[in-house]
Amino acid sequence: MWNTQCFLLYVTLSIGFVYSWDIAITTGDQIEFYGNQTKTSNDGARFRDLTALAYDAVYNMLLFVDRQNDNASIFSYNLATKKYHPLVRRRSYENIQGLAFDPITSKLFWTDTNEKSIFWISLKPGSKNDIYGNLLIKMDDEIPRAIAVDSCRGYIYWTNTNITKPTIERARFDGTERTVIVNTDIYMLVSIAVDQNTKKLYWADDREGIHYSIESSDLDGNDRKKLLVGTYHMPNSITVSKDSIYWVDWGYKSVWKLPKNSPPNAEPEELITFSNEVPFGIVANYQIADQTAGVPECRDLSRMSQNRSMISDSFNIPRDLGLFCLHGTKTDGKLACKCSPGYIGERCEISVCHNFCLHGDCNLTPTGQPECKCKAGFTGARCEINVCDGYCLNNGDCSVGSEQKPTCTCHGEYEGDRCETHKIKPVVTTTPALPLEQCNCTKELTKSSLLIKQKSENTSTSADEDIYIDSSNCSDNWDPIRDPIIMVLGTMAGLLFVACAVFLTKILQLKRRPRIKKRIIVNKNVTPLTARPDQCEITIENCCNMNICETPCFEPRNTIRPTLLDAKPGKEEKRNLIANMENPDDPY
Repeated sequence: MWNTQCFLLYVTLSIGFVYSWDIAITTGDQIEFYGNQTKTSNDGARFRDLTALAYDAVYNMLLFVDRQNDNASIFSYNLATKKYHPLVRRRSYENIQGLAFDPITSKLFWTDTNEKSIFWISLKPGSKNDIYGNLLIKMDDEIPRAIAVDSCRGYIYWTNTNITKPTIERARFDGTERTVIVNTDIYMLVSIAVDQNTKKLYWADDREGIHYSIESSDLDGNDRKKLLVGTYHMPNSITVSKDSIYWVDWGYKSVWKLPKNSPPNAEPEELITFSNEVPFGIVANYQIADQTAGVPECRDLSRMSQNRSMISDSFNIPRDLGLFCLHGTKTDGKLACKCSPGYIGERCEISVCHNFCLHGDCNLTPTGQPECKCKAGFTGARCEINVCDGYCLNNGDCSVGSEQKPTCTCHGEYEGDRCETHKIKPVVTTTPALPLEQCNCTKELTKSSLLIKQKSENTSTSADEDIYIDSSNCSDNWDPIRDPIIMVLGTMAGLLFVACAVFLTKILQLKRRPRIKKRIIVNKNVTPLTARPDQCEITIENCCNMNICETPCFEPRNTIRPTLLDAKPGKEEKRNLIANMENPDDPY
């Protein structure tokens, strides 16, 4: 009785956990569960870089890829028992981008972009599988990426991301009836999902990282609709629940949500934002009844939902299927490796000599410990010390000989084993040499050198010493460019000087311009004396009868008194008039 109650309690708690989350996401080395935009839990054990993710409600399990695991690539996680199982052995050259599981046939499908192929394995107990997976479809030019299954109708759908000819294709579970259903107005379909209840396909199209769209069609690729069109988002994985569409955005490191029946140009809702890790895969929690209600083709799938726990416990996958010890052996009864001497790590994949010796070769001791043999010029336990560091002083050059001892090559005024002392300069007496004769170069010099005889005063013999001076050091007095220019400028300067002297002389010789005065003769018989006519005659009698100051007519100054040039004109004229009046020439 007690055992039965415990079992029912365990099943109740397990079922409660299954339906306590809305979406699950792979990010970094964790699987994170969220409900009502709140993180409820996370699971991750011995994982490094989780990517593709799939969910099956019949078996209550998640299927995911760890692309940095040493030996296995695809794993399963039972949500009821919380146990991990490695399913597929890692290939040396693979890139798994999409996962899909069919609960009716218990087949797991995945795409490998490097192999340009679709593989599968059966998870039924007792099935015989290749530990690396069974090949389903091998492609030539197509690059399969995302994959989804339609369990009710028995099809797999996948996207071809070859941008020269992108497509959406489908085939039966055995690879037959392969058909292209969408091949127009698409660029790079990064993810695809099947909604079996509404009989629709949903996909995300990333157009060169700038434009993107969330679109749908029926299961035959017809009745296409663009649910959302935007820019600067990078969708990666898409999933569908009963009412909504979810997708992962690499550009914003976030998760977005859009109702399936939203109006055109509706704004999506940002549910979760990640600060450090970038999310990769996403799945939505659902019940089989939500997918199969009212769909005749899903009759077989709806029956399977009643035996969830029993089928879940029937998996018989060896725990160490993917366990592979690189440099060691498996430990009996444990999921662990016993490493050989010189290796460490969970899979014995790390050599103790890796990056141990900095400047030398690493060898193992009989006990498996690393030991270094240093290169010339280095010492220390890890060959980390350079023997020349700071050895030679005063900018001396250090070198290491065959005995591993440093030696210095000194420069300048220093010497010693480490160039630490100044050199002692010897006193040297020298006799000054006789000055050489100055080189006198002429145009007629045609020889290449001059020979100058100089008697040696420092030798005991009377022999002369020949000294040669290269004639290339002497230059001609005439420069063909400089000298003509100097001559022209000098000639022009001389001419200007002569012209200036001539003009100055002329100016000094010019006489002062005489003043021109107008003589007016008054005629009393014709014109009044006070007027100023063009012609004017006056007699002495008239002048005697009028005021001298009012006389309008005057004689030029030079005719009255030519010698008195400096006298004032008015006074001189008065004097002449008075003199004429006193001594008239013709008396009456």
